[in-house]
Amino acid sequence: MQDRLFELMDNHRRENGFLTLTEMTVLAETNTVFDPFSTLIAKTAEIGAGNTFFPGVTVSCDGGTCSIGRGNVFYPSTLVIGRSGGRVVIGDECSFGPGGVQVKANQPGSELSIGHRVRLLNGAEVVGSSRIGAGAQVIGAISAQSVELAGGGDFTSPDPDRRGAVLKGFGLARGVQLGAGDVMNGIGDFTGAAIERQLAYHPRSK
Repeated sequence: MQDRLFELMDNHRRENGFLTLTEMTVLAETNTVFDPFSTLIAKTAEIGAGNTFFPGVTVSCDGGTCSIGRGNVFYPSTLVIGRSGGRVVIGDECSFGPGGVQVKANQPGSELSIGHRVRLLNGAEVVGSSRIGAGAQVIGAISAQSVELAGGGDFTSPDPDRRGAVLKGFGLARGVQLGAGDVMNGIGDFTGAAIERQLAYHPRSK
C-alpha cells in the first residue's frame, strides 16, 4: 500500500511539473530539505547548493523560469512563482520568512530579481517586475508591486546609511523606488510615505 501511495504522489507531482520524491532525494544531497513530502520544487527550477527548505515551501515554474542561488533559507509556507513567461532570479544567502513570504513573477514579461543577503519577513509579498538589491529588506505584511530597492550592505553592516534599502510596515507599496540607506515605513498605503535614512533608526557601529 505504501508503494502505491508513493506512486500516486509522484504521478501528481509529474503532472504538475514538480520533482518526484526520488528527485527530491537527489536535491537533498546538496541542500537541506526537512520534509520532501510537503516541499514542492519545480522540475525546471535551477537550484544551487546549500539552500535550506523548511516544510511547506513551494517553488513553481509553470511557463516561467526560476533560478535560485546558494545558501538561502526558505522558511515554512514560502511561495516562489515564475509563471506565464515571468522570471524569478534569487541570489545567495537570502532569508525568506518566517511569516509566509511570497515571491511572484506570474505575468507575461515580469522579471523579479532578488540580490544577495536579502531579507523578506513577516508576510512580505513581492510581485511584478521588481528589483530587490543586495542587502535590501521587506519587513511586514507588505504587497510590494513593481518596486526597486537599491542594494548595499546587509542589516549587519556597521553603517546603516550604506545598507540596502528597507520597506517596513504593512499595506500596498506600488512603484516605490528607494536608494541605498533609505527606509520607508508605511501604514496601509505607502503612497506619500516619507523616505527616511536608516541612521535615524540604527546608530553606526563603532
